[in-house]
Amino acid sequence: MKTLKDTTVTIETLVTPQKILKSCLAIAILFMASMSFAQEEVEFDVYTNSAEKASHYLLGDNVSLRDCASVQCEQLATINIGTNVRLLAKSETAQIINGVKSRWYKVKMGPQIGWIWGGLISQKTLVSQVNPEVKFVFGEAGLDYKGYKRFQMRAVKNGLELDKIFIKSDSLHYSKIALIESKKTGDLMDAISLGNTSNAGSQNDSTAKYILFKDSKFEQASSLVTALQPEYENANYAYACGYEAQN
Repeated sequence: MKTLKDTTVTIETLVTPQKILKSCLAIAILFMASMSFAQEEVEFDVYTNSAEKASHYLLGDNVSLRDCASVQCEQLATINIGTNVRLLAKSETAQIINGVKSRWYKVKMGPQIGWIWGGLISQKTLVSQVNPEVKFVFGEAGLDYKGYKRFQMRAVKNGLELDKIFIKSDSLHYSKIALIESKKTGDLMDAISLGNTSNAGSQNDSTAKYILFKDSKFEQASSLVTALQPEYENANYAYACGYEAQN
């Protein structure tokens, strides 16, 4: 007959530090798997859904065009940033590369056909109002060294990158990105609104609400007024109110 003391020793023997470590590792793996599963996919329409929406520009430079949907597939060519491609089809499953989740897309570029990973395709492309030869391509940029989500915007002209900028945010979405009308910004710079990126309580969201592009360079701005008129940023003014003389 086992005593209470014997039973206690048996239980303590079963719960070993090695088993606790294995349990913790299993929980961590399940957590990481659930995070990957919940991650929003960078996804695009293909030609069978909409010929117009299937036309996109490349966000990455020297993008590998491959003969099948994998990094192990043969490289057919390299394509410059800003190149326009037509998306014909997409792979059945998505792949996470550098913190970005997307599928592989079968694309057509002139006479060439091959596969490109979707994380290298621009989610939103804008044309500069100052110089129509310049395009702004936008998309996800994975995670920084602290694990914070980032986005990127690149200025492109004739297949060459002029400049790039990164925005740290949990709430930013490509559908919110828009150019400010040139009549409000003048003819010397492009101002791009990031939409409402505020995310109360999040340390990840950038304070920038606008991206400015001037003299082939990007910069972030929290206020469009001070960005366009920096000389007034720290000035204080008193305005006198005028009243009509009464008889």
